[in-house]
Amino acid sequence: MSESRFRIGPEIVHETVDGEVIAIDLANGSYYSIAGSGPAIWELLVRGVGEAEVGTALAGRFEAEDGEIATAVSELLAQLQENGLIVSEAGAAANAPTVSSSEEKAPFEAPRLERYTDMKDYFLLDPIHEVDTAGWPRPAA
Repeated sequence: MSESRFRIGPEIVHETVDGEVIAIDLANGSYYSIAGSGPAIWELLVRGVGEAEVGTALAGRFEAEDGEIATAVSELLAQLQENGLIVSEAGAAANAPTVSSSEEKAPFEAPRLERYTDMKDYFLLDPIHEVDTAGWPRPAA
């Protein structure tokens, strides 16, 4: 039996900047900040890795108490799914990258997901179709 894997939602655009993932949901105009160990998790999700493989890969990179990583990963995945940033797919998950045991592990920092809606109206503008005579985007009436 194969584990579910994840993919980034179809209306999500994302970029990693200075160790933080910024993701924008083009369907609802919300944007998100994913910090802590979240960018490492996001990078694995982009590759189509399943939950167990994410936990294994992070355990190879970070120093943490037993179960701390698995709990944090599970909580973040639930939040990402709840907000529509990722979707679950049946099928074989990609293999997680292997980490050499000779690498020094960094302390584990729980992932943090923050949602912002303050620019929602701007993200939902269609700058090509919703313009006035000066060529500036305007909200639909």
